[in-house]
Amino acid sequence: MASEERKDNKKPFKGAKVEWPADMPDDMLEDAIAISKKTLDEHDFEADGVEIARKVKKHMDEKWEPYWHVFLGKSFGCHSVHERNRFVYFTFEPSKISFLIYKAS
Repeated sequence: MASEERKDNKKPFKGAKVEWPADMPDDMLEDAIAISKKTLDEHDFEADGVEIARKVKKHMDEKWEPYWHVFLGKSFGCHSVHERNRFVYFTFEPSKISFLIYKAS
């Protein structure tokens, strides 16, 4: 019954399905999705998952100031405290690879 009541809170945005509402300004959200997609396309997820996360984190730290945290995978959960307006969770289809990106100092 609970699964029937659960609403799909994912919204298509710039090629990803974003958990909505995203707690991030649109320009930052668009950038996070773009760098994640670019890096994912350049690397094999299974072999280079850590490298993908490292590159996305480095980009976010340089462009939007430190300290960003990046997780990616096909099935994971997380509970974290983050700065206001600095959190997003999105999934790329059909790979079903999800990214969790947030800033915490």
